Amino acid sequence: MLFIFFPISFLAGILSIIYFWQERRFSMIRTCYIAGAMCVFPIIANEVFQYIWYKKAIPEKIGITYPISTSDETGFREGCGTIVFKLSAKTLAMIKKDGLKFFAGATQGRGHPDEPYYAYAEWKETPLPPDWTSEGSWLPCSELSHSEHAAIVSAAKAHGAYYTTKEEGQLVLIPSLGYIVYSFFG
Repeated sequence: MLFIFFPISFLAGILSIIYFWQERRFSMIRTCYIAGAMCVFPIIANEVFQYIWYKKAIPEKIGITYPISTSDETGFREGCGTIVFKLSAKTLAMIKKDGLKFFAGATQGRGHPDEPYYAYAEWKETPLPPDWTSEGSWLPCSELSHSEHAAIVSAAKAHGAYYTTKEEGQLVLIPSLGYIVYSFFG
């Protein structure tokens, strides 16, 4: 998505510089501020859009606060990505208290109440199936640092985390890290 906004914004910034220099209405510094803002705005707007869009895939019962990492690649039809959200303190406390029972009914993405594509299977406790973690295949298109990736995979291989699946996607909730990881491919 960024590949569309950035060139358009950059071109608009260059054109505004040329126009204002010709008209001599603004100083060069003010014109550079305007052009810089026009170049930075799409990047910030894209990050906000991604947060709002991917938050809709998480069930309503699971409270999240902010994204830790957002990375995706999209094509004409298919895409893949890994989004890591920080869990709310209230959600972590309820999971600690109730364990797997907490997830009863948490099987539909909050922003897609009537869409079967965002319907998840019943939650299970980790460890994840071995084929998930052998090559990190459930973290496609991830831009996580090596240490973050290793911590997530290690926690997912042990007891104490929870996971569910949907068509072309997975959720892995890791209370020890305070993360929920949404990954998709397709």
